Amino acid sequence: MPETLAPFLDTGTAAFAADPHPIFDALRPAGPVVRDAIGWSTIDYATSEAAFHDPALTPGIDHLLASRGIEHLWGAPGHTLTDSEGEAHQRLRRAVSPWFSVRRIAELRTRTQALVAEMLAPFGPGDELDVMADLADVVPARLFCWMVGAPDADAPSLARLSKALLSVFTATEAMVEPVRAAKVELAAYTNELLAGHAAGAGESLGAALVTAERSGAIAPGDAFFLLDELLSASVDNTANTAALALYTLADQPGAWRTVHDRPELLPDAIEECGRFEPAIRHTIKAALAPTRVGPVDVAAGEFVTIRIAAAHRDPAVFATPHRFDVLRPRTKAQLAFGAGRHYCLGAALGKMEVHEMVAGLTARYNGAELPDGADMDRCTAGVVRRLPLRGHA
Repeated sequence: MPETLAPFLDTGTAAFAADPHPIFDALRPAGPVVRDAIGWSTIDYATSEAAFHDPALTPGIDHLLASRGIEHLWGAPGHTLTDSEGEAHQRLRRAVSPWFSVRRIAELRTRTQALVAEMLAPFGPGDELDVMADLADVVPARLFCWMVGAPDADAPSLARLSKALLSVFTATEAMVEPVRAAKVELAAYTNELLAGHAAGAGESLGAALVTAERSGAIAPGDAFFLLDELLSASVDNTANTAALALYTLADQPGAWRTVHDRPELLPDAIEECGRFEPAIRHTIKAALAPTRVGPVDVAAGEFVTIRIAAAHRDPAVFATPHRFDVLRPRTKAQLAFGAGRHYCLGAALGKMEVHEMVAGLTARYNGAELPDGADMDRCTAGVVRRLPLRGHA
């Protein structure tokens, strides 16, 4: 598709912020790839999924920042999962993957269930809770503190830093200084954690990384950069995913009651929530070499944004895609966790946490309402800052 023939996707309009899906639908007849402000965007499922598997496309946020004269603000080339490829990426992945195994997630599930029960204990039918402050920001932060060998008292700081650091993916000027400040604070905290595990003893993730670096399984400096990256990503995406799932179930007539009455449907219902209202709505890739994305030739150095929210409403894959249906059969996996070699290492952990948080509320109440006062960027960034919810007996 010649550049001059590709339609343009303007993500800066009020119409896009209100509801991007009519815009995506209007663009689909022109093809699966459109122009955007930084390069190209994929808007169908097949091309988006293929882009995740393309070896020429790599996570692009730091490449984009570098193209704007800003230093890397997320990862460290060759030392973090996001900013590494090939053998370096596999080496780092092997070092931390045991902490995200099926056995480990099963162990963490019991702890998560107890945390959810603890957080919900003060609330009865008719009480208003803030899904974020009272549940979704707390559970993943406290769980990750346990994983890395930190005290529960550190959880609020970890949640705050995760929120600040993940704003890097907005790629705006406004996020630069807050992210720099948060990185300095997190670096000091990461070094403190690693120093506390200097003996390499214990079963925490922090101790495991110290041991791996000393044994030569990972390179000098990898323990710091890996732990820093994992701490950065530990809370915010999981919290937003859980909050948007609860928002969607409460907002759709009958959906909440269905999963309350039939809890066996909850795993598929949560998948449908992630399809319908994904917290990660797009991800930016940088082309390391010339490649082809759908019908478009992409040059080295160009950027491709995978529009996950658009792919999740592709009518070629999902029948009646704009209808939320907790009984929808799974046909294709949601793409919010990525695919291929950079598939999110913490996907199983995040899904488990979301499941237990949603299960805790849907089992407790046979219905829910959404009082006024929500604060979120649902259609643009998938970010929830405040979500009041009131459960019904």
